[in-house]
Amino acid sequence: MKYIFTLLFTGVLGLSQAQNFQGIATYKTSTSLDLEMDSSAVSGDQQAMIMKMLNQYLQKEYTLAFSKTESIYKEVEQLEQGSFPGMDILGTVMGTGGIFYKQVNDSRETRQMEFFGKELLIKDSLKVLDWTLGKESTTIGSYTCFKATAETEVTEKSISTSADDEEIEEAEEKKIVTVTAWYTPQIPVSQGPDQYWGLPGLIMEVNNGSTVFLCSQVVLNPKEKVSIEEPKTGEVVTRKEFKEIATKKMEQMKEMYGVGGSRGGNSGMKIQIPD
Repeated sequence: MKYIFTLLFTGVLGLSQAQNFQGIATYKTSTSLDLEMDSSAVSGDQQAMIMKMLNQYLQKEYTLAFSKTESIYKEVEQLEQGSFPGMDILGTVMGTGGIFYKQVNDSRETRQMEFFGKELLIKDSLKVLDWTLGKESTTIGSYTCFKATAETEVTEKSISTSADDEEIEEAEEKKIVTVTAWYTPQIPVSQGPDQYWGLPGLIMEVNNGSTVFLCSQVVLNPKEKVSIEEPKTGEVVTRKEFKEIATKKMEQMKEMYGVGGSRGGNSGMKIQIPD
């Protein structure tokens, strides 16, 4: 009886520890934006400087506070960077920004975002990717990670202007892109950066063709308990409704600033918008 009681106690203790398992992962991201500028209006040196500033602006750092069932993903506040007209709205259309909460047990998400002075709660079910688990492995930090891939549909939106900005042409194309992720079973949570989740271990790296998310640090079971609370304040909209609102706002910004805020010359850009 004593032996059975010890086994039961050990099992309950292990279950309790598993339920209380928490951690904080830090991710650094870089996003590539396909931007073309007219060489007759913008010199090669100016183009290089603009692209350098743009790439720096698109490099972000985020933290993911996670437990077995929940996570909160948010950007790390940094010193003010140089801004580009329309870049903040472009980021929202591309599906980034705000505080992103995921509840994997109920398969639901909530993203809290301030949008032109208005606080919104974007509530929807989690996007489920059909992951294919591979045998290929690599090491990220001190963790052994395994490869997983999935295909997902995105909308590639092209916007271009004529030399005098009199004509604006737009085109949309549905594309299937391959998402490559690296996860570690050493951290047995079905969590990951931004919208990514659903693998048998913490996702340490993701490449979706336009953005790379790379984990730079993981702290497991920190001394100070991690606060993971679903955002509650804001007007509730679905992901589809928010995409329509943000796209409409981008159209207004485009009329104000031109394509990407650069007027003059044949210019254009392409962005990928998650569906």
